[in-house]
Amino acid sequence: MKNLMMVLSVALCSKALSQVQFKSLQDVLVFADKHSYAIKSSILQQKVDISRSKQAQSYLYPSLNGVAGYNDNITLQPTLVPAKLFNPNAPEGTFEELVFGRQYVYNVGIQAQWDILNFQKKFTAQTANLQLESSKASTEYARYNLYNQLASTYYSILITYKSLDLYSENVIVTESLLESAKDKFKKGIISEAEVNLAAIQHLQNQKNKETALNNLQQLTIQLQSQLNTEEQIVIQDDIEQPKAMGTQITTANPEILVQESQIKINQSLVKQNKALYFPSLSIIYQYGYLWATDDFMNFDTANELSSQIFGLKMSIPIFNGFATKEKVNEAKAQLELQQLELENLKLTKKNEDETLVLQYEEAYQNLQKNKTIFELQKKNDIHSENKYKSGIISLDERLTKYGDLLTAQYNYLKSLSDFSISQYKIYIRQMDYQQNIFQ
Repeated sequence: MKNLMMVLSVALCSKALSQVQFKSLQDVLVFADKHSYAIKSSILQQKVDISRSKQAQSYLYPSLNGVAGYNDNITLQPTLVPAKLFNPNAPEGTFEELVFGRQYVYNVGIQAQWDILNFQKKFTAQTANLQLESSKASTEYARYNLYNQLASTYYSILITYKSLDLYSENVIVTESLLESAKDKFKKGIISEAEVNLAAIQHLQNQKNKETALNNLQQLTIQLQSQLNTEEQIVIQDDIEQPKAMGTQITTANPEILVQESQIKINQSLVKQNKALYFPSLSIIYQYGYLWATDDFMNFDTANELSSQIFGLKMSIPIFNGFATKEKVNEAKAQLELQQLELENLKLTKKNEDETLVLQYEEAYQNLQKNKTIFELQKKNDIHSENKYKSGIISLDERLTKYGDLLTAQYNYLKSLSDFSISQYKIYIRQMDYQQNIFQ
């Protein structure tokens, strides 16, 4: 396997400047947590949701604004004033035009408002917090899916390494058989058809090895993409004889956690929409200071005026065309739909977990049997080779016996692959994604 790793490293070195080594699946997963696009993007989305949550919370606090203004009363509007105010003898119904005010007015002030009773803002903030929790659950689910993808690629690489070891041995065996067949054909011991059978088997073994090597390169590139890295990947791991592991699954499925978080959001949205029926109460305070003068930017002769206002403002929804009612009905329907999906999801995932355990147990038993069969076939093949060299059996029979070995080899690799898949699925399913997994 080390030789194959060297071949693969040379084949890919032109595309990578540095190197990263993995000795186990856990090394791959730890690397993915730091470099994978899927996880990085999910974490960045969490930061967005944190900002939105803080933004929603900030609306619960009082607002304070400073104001400043300048007016140039180019033309002051005259005001009609009853003439009797200035002349008691003036006829009834007569008025005088007077101009009040000064041309230039400057003002500054502050305005404060606090919604001490606003259920809409309260539930909006609550919904934002729940969306943040949902974002965290989505990150866990993204990690779960990515881990499964990485494990699939990783174990496919290990299986391919194992296959290449066996295929390389196969090429050596059939190369020897082909040379022996050619020698016997020259001596007239066997026919050309028998030589062709040996050549066909040798070409098939060569093709299998070349295909496996090509697949190995493709899988390594695929792993680079999944890990979001251009570094050359070297795997210093091997599939040894697998051992049985615990199959008890007690952790929550990340997909269910996402669905549960969505239900909490919809429950909050129902409350948020119902809050549209409720009144709101606000405290208002304003303070203003004003300078009025007839000379631009001359405050020596300006009149200085100040004002303060304190009040309460209540807003009571009375009628809005049934829009609020339909919003509440929509939110309730969405909540019922999410709850129905959760019930179905829990049942589906429970059955998937049970099936996964059954598949693992079956794959483990099949692997043990196929490995034993493969070992026995290798021993039989040694006997067949000795008989062939001694002239006891023909080349045709030798190739037939060798075909039995290749069949056992295929079944062994297939069962090893099936077991590896079941093993990593249970391993990843058993992780607690609500905790820091690798600490």
